[in-house]
Amino acid sequence: MILIAEKLSEVRAITRIAKEMNVEPYIGLRVRLVTKGAGKWATSGGEHAKFGLSTSEILTATDIMRDAGMSQAFKLIHFHIGSQVPDILIVKRAVREAARYYAKLRKMGHPVEYLDVGGGLAIDYDGSRSTFHSSMNYTVDEYARDVVYNITDVCDDERVPHPDIVSESGRAIVAHHSVLVVEAFGSIEKTPSMPAPVHTEQHKLTRDLEHIHDHVTTQNLSETWHDLLQIKEEAQKMFDVGVLDLNVKARVETMFWEIAEKLQRLTKDIDPSEVPEDIVELKNQLADQHICNFSVFQSLLDHWALGALFPIVPVHRLHEQPNMASTLVDITCDSDGKVSKFIDLNDVRDTLPLHTIKVDEPYYLGIFLTGAYQDIMGDLHNLFGRVNEVHVFLDDDEESGYYIEETIAGHTIQEVLGMTQYDARDLISKVKAQVDSAIKQDKLKPTEGMRLLADYERGLKAQTYLSFG
Repeated sequence: MILIAEKLSEVRAITRIAKEMNVEPYIGLRVRLVTKGAGKWATSGGEHAKFGLSTSEILTATDIMRDAGMSQAFKLIHFHIGSQVPDILIVKRAVREAARYYAKLRKMGHPVEYLDVGGGLAIDYDGSRSTFHSSMNYTVDEYARDVVYNITDVCDDERVPHPDIVSESGRAIVAHHSVLVVEAFGSIEKTPSMPAPVHTEQHKLTRDLEHIHDHVTTQNLSETWHDLLQIKEEAQKMFDVGVLDLNVKARVETMFWEIAEKLQRLTKDIDPSEVPEDIVELKNQLADQHICNFSVFQSLLDHWALGALFPIVPVHRLHEQPNMASTLVDITCDSDGKVSKFIDLNDVRDTLPLHTIKVDEPYYLGIFLTGAYQDIMGDLHNLFGRVNEVHVFLDDDEESGYYIEETIAGHTIQEVLGMTQYDARDLISKVKAQVDSAIKQDKLKPTEGMRLLADYERGLKAQTYLSFG
């Protein structure tokens, strides 16, 4: 075991405790490289990073070990320039800089044997093979060759022994092991079906909208959109002063989005470069929302906190063409509990092609490559606990090609409440006291009271997510 120190105080503590215990430790030092990473975690490296020792501090650390009679304990040099480094050129620069530290320390007589190149090996989340933060412009083989070559080149140039190379490429190793499957059980639509108006005489606003609907063409897209916005604004003003009935307002809103959808459909018939900018934005405004039985804060924390992108696709109905553009919202009470940015080969998509949810038929989405951090970083925001887990193993000998080794139940309501210092037994006792009091006062029948208490206890043992069926 090699203890890696990031501060001089840690080096002093290691040498002091080792003396007290009369042991010879193995010590590693984390160097703060000038080379800075890229992407969402770029601040993990560079001169102003909070991690690692500067050049002068490394020399001071070697003095501390020498004064403690532990010069032979210095075994490893370590660096880390951040997670998900998309550009191989940054990796090359960092490796060469760290290798130079190793070589100079070896020439000074320090017995360093290992060079730890840290993490940073990226995952190509969006498939673009680019330097975008959700991708990588290199392969794992190229990464390995470049690490070995650049360390070898520097060591040969400095005429020092080659070190043993250590890698901490956690994301690249474990990201693929996990997929989050969520059920989309409802949708929020921009243009819900609207019954015909109950009044006999049409309002002027709706007549104007019908005229717009009948006369929109590819030649007047921008003008039509501006007319729509004007009518929508007029309707809101009339409603604010009390001269517009609810049924007329509802009809205006529905027709507004119906015509907007028609505008969007018409853009398919013309050159994209000729589509007015405000019409281009309509696609995102018209997007529906699929309501999914999960919490972004618990199970997809990097997306909310850092804008990280993950591949998201339906895991069934794959023979059907998606028929709507949508975003995802979770079941928390927080407006940030949503996924509205998705991977794309050329840029970031604001919507995801999905299917219409069928009545009484579940619709499942898979969120892939979540194994690196999401299943351990999730928090209890809105009191949604850990999700159910299933361990699936591929096996050619099985008829289906796989088998389920284990299922692990997620947190129950009483477990989550326990984490916030609410004891289930105490809660049940208090509810029972209230039920007993209500029965004595003839506010509840005994059978009703017992059923209420049983339902309460059963509810505490249920999970924090919605149950269907």
